[in-house]
Amino acid sequence: MQAPDLGSVLELAGQAIPNLLLSDGALLLVQMGEREYVTEFDRRGSMQPARADSALLRHARQALANQTPILLPAVVADSSLLGGRHPPSEKVSLVAFPFPTIKPVGVLAAFWYRHGRQIELTRQISTLRQLGELTGAALGNAGVRQSLEGQLAAQSREIAEATRQHAIELLRRNGVEEEIHRISVTDVMTGMLNRRGFFLHAEQNFKVARRQGLPSALIFVDIDGLKAVNDSFGHDAGDRLIDDAARILEQSFRDSDVVARLGGDEFAAFTLDAAQPQVILERIRQNLADFRPLPSSPCRISFSIGIVQCDPSSDLSLSDYLSLADRQMYEQKDHRGR
Repeated sequence: MQAPDLGSVLELAGQAIPNLLLSDGALLLVQMGEREYVTEFDRRGSMQPARADSALLRHARQALANQTPILLPAVVADSSLLGGRHPPSEKVSLVAFPFPTIKPVGVLAAFWYRHGRQIELTRQISTLRQLGELTGAALGNAGVRQSLEGQLAAQSREIAEATRQHAIELLRRNGVEEEIHRISVTDVMTGMLNRRGFFLHAEQNFKVARRQGLPSALIFVDIDGLKAVNDSFGHDAGDRLIDDAARILEQSFRDSDVVARLGGDEFAAFTLDAAQPQVILERIRQNLADFRPLPSSPCRISFSIGIVQCDPSSDLSLSDYLSLADRQMYEQKDHRGR
């Protein structure tokens, strides 16, 4: 009853047939759905393929079709039944018993040589029926087990596929979220950080500098004369001026510094740099002097710049330092007469 599959059931049935029936040959036929499984057993219970013209197979199919046992006490043996052997007697006794009793799905058939086999078929009917019922029950258990295993395997595949799809969806969502975040902190015109991105990244560096007592500086930069360029040459020329200014400032700071366009003609940078403000200013002015604009650019770029050093022991916030740098930038612009 614990046999896991059809092959195991057939092997066990083959072992039981010679011991219980003492038959000279047997056949087990099982129909599962549209498939038919047929196995013959010799007198030792060894399995062998069933011959297409086997008399046992013919009677087994008839018994299954009619759902009625077949009992033949004495019939003439043919070569298909004897498997090529020629015993002294030409008569055999044959039984084909369908199982289970209600809605049978299989047949156990057996035959005995009458010569030397003083066998009473009526005594074998009970054994044959019990063996058939037991085989049928074992086949049913194996079928249920295989069905459950198939369902479990299918569910496992479904779970694995669902997990894979979920992982793909998470990756897609993460990609979308990363792209949304990138867009939200990026200036569309220059590709630099925007105001939101500046405060998001600079605030982290500012806290590190304060916690570790590191020197840092905040730089505020304004493009001189952008409004005049827009008014005289159009906004396309003004946009080129902004883009050129962004390239110059990116060259003036390290990758670890936070550089951003705050909007319009205003830029800001936060740097964990031990250099004095004058050194930072000189680096920006040198890059500004070395920059070669396109011949179509209507004018050269100039900056007004405010720089403040951030005291790690001070209670001033990043916004406070940005306001101080902005004020210093405007003082420079006023001093130069804007």
